[in-house]
Amino acid sequence: MQLAPRPIAALAVVGALSLLAAGCSAGGDTDPTPSASRSATATTTPTSTPTPTATADTDEPSSGATAGDDDVPTAFPGTGQTTQPDTDPGEFPATAVVTFSGWDAGSKSLQAGGLVSGTTNASGTCTFTAKKDAVSRTVTSTAQASASSVNCAQASFPASQVSTGTWSITLTYTVGSKSTTSDPMTAEVP
Repeated sequence: MQLAPRPIAALAVVGALSLLAAGCSAGGDTDPTPSASRSATATTTPTSTPTPTATADTDEPSSGATAGDDDVPTAFPGTGQTTQPDTDPGEFPATAVVTFSGWDAGSKSLQAGGLVSGTTNASGTCTFTAKKDAVSRTVTSTAQASASSVNCAQASFPASQVSTGTWSITLTYTVGSKSTTSDPMTAEVP
């Protein structure tokens, strides 16, 4: 009787497919909350707390910095720079900087602007000086205080005062008898 093995084989295939379907539906369950049909037992075993060890691959700073040290400025390694702010060697405890200079074709003038870091005292005078060879021109502009510096308003040297060539522009900020002068920035007049 050869009919008996076929129903057993068919039942085996149906059983395997049922197990496969049950496994697929159980594996596809992405709900993180436990269901009522699942049971879990938990046993509590004492565990030891791991001791952190330093490795060469760590992203942590090796200087022993703590979480509160994030706001402390540090120098870039190998640059020779310090974390101390730059100081102007002059009498005034601030630093003047020419932030832009260049020729404006629309107004036909040499323009410059700058700021003074290290002070918010806007009672001083901003003086821009443009030099080329033996020629020197000066223009003053107003000082305006910002949250951490003094902004010097844009200064313009008209074309009638500046000839074609390379000009060197500096900013001097004066408060009373004290002053600070910037490093020069060059600008080309066509």
